[in-house]
This record gives sequence, structure tokens and C-alpha cells, in this order.
Amino acid sequence: LKMAYGRSTSSFLANAPGWEWKMVGYLDMTDPTQQCPDSWQKIPSPRLSCGKKSAAPCDSLNISTSGASYQTVCGRFRGYQVGSTDGFYNYVPQTIETYYVDGVTVTYGLPASRHHVYTYAAGFIETYDAYSCPCTGGKAPPLLVGSDYYCESGNPGPGYVLTQLYSSDVLWDRQQCGGNEGTCCNPPDLPWFCKTFPNPISEDLEVRICTDESLDNENVAIESFELYIQVDINECVLGTSGCTQRCNNTIGSYICSCNTRYNLGV
Repeated sequence: LKMAYGRSTSSFLANAPGWEWKMVGYLDMTDPTQQCPDSWQKIPSPRLSCGKKSAAPCDSLNISTSGASYQTVCGRFRGYQVGSTDGFYNYVPQTIETYYVDGVTVTYGLPASRHHVYTYAAGFIETYDAYSCPCTGGKAPPLLVGSDYYCESGNPGPGYVLTQLYSSDVLWDRQQCGGNEGTCCNPPDLPWFCKTFPNPISEDLEVRICTDESLDNENVAIESFELYIQVDINECVLGTSGCTQRCNNTIGSYICSCNTRYNLGV
């Protein structure tokens, strides 16, 4: 697996018996060979990154899972605040199909039937403010998000500058979280997230950049991201089960059985 910023994904995403990790999404704009997806705009300076480019509430990127069955999604994002992003402040109504955050959302499922995975929010300012992150006095996320989010601001304040990309403080990297933002970075696994679902799914993922104001006032710029799904290993097909007669693959495991007139040995 690729090396992430400051932490190896190979140590974080250890394979459990019967499962393996599959990278399904990757972007690194520090690599000069990388290009922004067509649905996002290229932000050339002061940090090469990809941002929302339309007047719609969200600009989305489909992440194909190739029909693989998975039950856990893990990933991380690095980005920058542009202008006056204000976290969860202006969401109305509380629905996943519309804007509910200034930031980046990861979902699965088709439009009109999306399901929330994780949200990276961009607060207005690092100090205590109603437009900032929940940990610094800002509005709490809607119920559909719950605790599955990470909010940080790149603006030291006071005030803000229209269209300024705050390049001195990378968002969602668990760095520069001093002062009022200290509790924003408390969860131990940050900047990574992992979400496990009750049952296996096989739907594609979607990454959306969302803002509630015009692009001449605010945007969210993604510099890099990695997304992984934990998929079932079919030991029967691979021939690694050790079954000598019959092998039935199950989610995360397998079951050996016998032909007629034989009994399963111990």
C-alpha cells in the first residue's frame, strides 16, 4: 500500500483473516502527473489542489468499487480552507441529498438513496465562533452525520479574506490544533477514519465537495485523499482454504464440507 503523509497505510490498514484492503480512490496533487477530476476545478496556487467548480451545492466524484462486497471503509483527506467556510452552520434541511456542510462528504449509494460514511468539515476560524467547528462553539452536525466527522479550520483570524486559500494550515491533518481547536483533534485515529457497516454492501462510493455560498466567497480545496474498502477473500477460489473436498466461501471466512459418504475430519 502507498505511504500516506506522516503515517504508513500498511501499518494502519492491517489485513484481518479472511479480509484484505483494496484501494478504490486516490488523488495526490503534489504529484505533477496527477490531474483534477473533470467534476472539480484545478486550483493552481498557492497550493495545487482540486475544488468545487459549479454553482450547485455539491460537486461529486464517483468512486467505483467494481461490485466488490465490503463492510468497512477507511480513508483520509488533506485540504485547504478557501474564504469563509462555516462548518455545519447553514444546513437546511437535514438531508444527505442536499448541502449540509462546507467541506467534503463521503457517501455510498445512488443519488436519492445516498448513505453517509464520513464528513470532513471546514470551520470559519480557529478561535471560538458560531460559524466554526462544533469543538470551538460552532453548530453541531445534523443527525445523519452523528459523530462520523472531523472538523478543522485553516484560518487563524480575525476575520477572513474573500477567495484566500489558507495554505499555512492544512485541513484534517491533526496538526496545528492548539488553543481552542485542541479538542477537535482528540480522537486517536485522526486524520484517518474507518466506518464499519452492519452488513456487507457493494455499492460505489461518492466524494462530494460542498459549500453553501458562491465560489467568489468560499470553496474547499482537496490536495490529496486515499480511500480503501475491506473486501472478502475467497479462499475457495484462491485454493488457500485447506479444504480437500468441498469449500463454501462466506463473508470473511469459509466452510469446508465433505462429499457424500465422507465425514469431516478434526
